[in-house]
Parts: sequence; structure tokens; C-alpha cells
Amino acid sequence: MLKNEFSLSTNLSRWISLKIIDGEEKILQSIEENLGIDLLNNEALEDTKTIVRTELQENNISENNFKDLIVSSIMHKSETICGKVCTFKDENYSNRDRKIDKILTSKKFGIPIMILFLGIIFWLTIVGSNYPSQALFAIFAWLQEKLFLVADFLHCPEWLSSMLISGIYQTLTWIVSVMLPPMAIFFPLFTILEDLGYLPRIAFNMDGLFKKCCCTGKQMITMCMGFGCNAAGCVGCRIIDSPRERLIAILTNNFVPCNRKISFLNFNCYYFYGW
Repeated sequence: MLKNEFSLSTNLSRWISLKIIDGEEKILQSIEENLGIDLLNNEALEDTKTIVRTELQENNISENNFKDLIVSSIMHKSETICGKVCTFKDENYSNRDRKIDKILTSKKFGIPIMILFLGIIFWLTIVGSNYPSQALFAIFAWLQEKLFLVADFLHCPEWLSSMLISGIYQTLTWIVSVMLPPMAIFFPLFTILEDLGYLPRIAFNMDGLFKKCCCTGKQMITMCMGFGCNAAGCVGCRIIDSPRERLIAILTNNFVPCNRKISFLNFNCYYFYGW
């Protein structure tokens, strides 16, 4: 009826018919605006919709399970098509991954293994970055002395050389010396975990705990990225579908100490407490 009345394609008319039965007003209003079809105030459609809903109820299809049955039928059709066109040379190709999943996502070993992996990464980042950081600091300090000699040779005013060398140059080189080595170590290691497929397993392990806080387990991945850089962690929140959960992840990510904050905390602990 809908196809004949408005001259629509078969697939489009079927989809619109399902939305009419479903009764979502926002979608129906969008269809009216884009296709110029009167769906909300059409008496013929209302009568037909009443008849169809009555027939559906006779077959135990109500508003509560209507969407679920549609999704189930789509998945069943997809599985049927996949079974006809897809072939596997080795049907046991995923056995190894399933065995690994049983260990990495188990309730007994999942979280301890996660803590162990992240602990190793943090240890390598914090301890390993000290050596390149010291090397960069020594190189930049040597260059700073040479720049002062060049400034004296050119008879540069003391206020100008102090502003350019002791101010801009020294601040910039200290930032590079402190921030670059941890990022150069942390993110490659984090990328290795991602290539190995461990990050989705982390999200799966933590999903139950985050659900208790009305969040999602994907937030654990963005929080781990925040230890390398808070900006990268906030950008990584795009993987979270829910706008509310995405906003929560962005706000809480700011409280995660990134590598520059960790370096600052280490400096304070060493300077004030001798740790």
C-alpha cells in the first residue's frame, strides 16, 4: 500500500512500513521532512497500522519484542548468507585465541595479568626514560654554554641573551628532556599491546567494575592512554558510543597523571623526601 501510494522502492517502503508499525515519532517526522510523506496524520495508514498490529499480537508479537525480533531476523539472515558464501580451510583457526581468552579474561587470572602487564610498561617507562632524559639534558646543557659564548662573541645585550637562552631555550629543552623519552617508550609499548589484541581484553575485564559506576569498560583503555598523554586519552574517548559515558571518560581522564605529571611527582618525591 505504501509503495503504491507514494511510488517508493521496495526496500525503502519495507523500512518505512516497519518504522510506522514501530511508531517512533522522531523517525517518522524525519521521513516526512525528507520525503514529503504524510505519515502521522494519514487516516488510511492508521487503519492499516491497527489491522497489522492486531495480526502481530495474534502471533505473539508485541511492542516489547517487536524490535528484538527484527534484529534477530536480520542476524539470522546474515548468518545464512555468511554460511553460503564464506568457507574456512581450517575450522579450528580460532582455537588458540579462545584458549588465550580463557586465561586473559578469566575471573581468577584476568586482572592480575592486566596489573602485571601495565606494571611492566610503567616500570620500563619510568626507569628506562631516565637514561635518554639525562643524555638529552647533557646535550642541551652543552649547547646552552656554546650559545652563551656565541652571544658574548656577538656582544649581545645581557637581557636579550638571558631572555632567549636562559628563558626560551632552557625552558624548551627541559620540557623536551623530561617529556619526550617517556612518550617515546610508553606509546610504542602500548601500541604493541593493541596489536596483540590485549586492549579489548582489558576493556572486557574491567567492564563489570565500571558498570557499577555507570560507566563502560572502554574507559579503562582511555585511562591507560592518559598515563602517556592526557590529550591522547581524551581523543581516544571517541571509541565510547554513549555521549554520557564519553563525557565521563573525558572528565575523569584529566585526573590521570600523564608522563609529565609523573616526572614532576618523581622530582618532588626525590627533592623533598629523598625517595
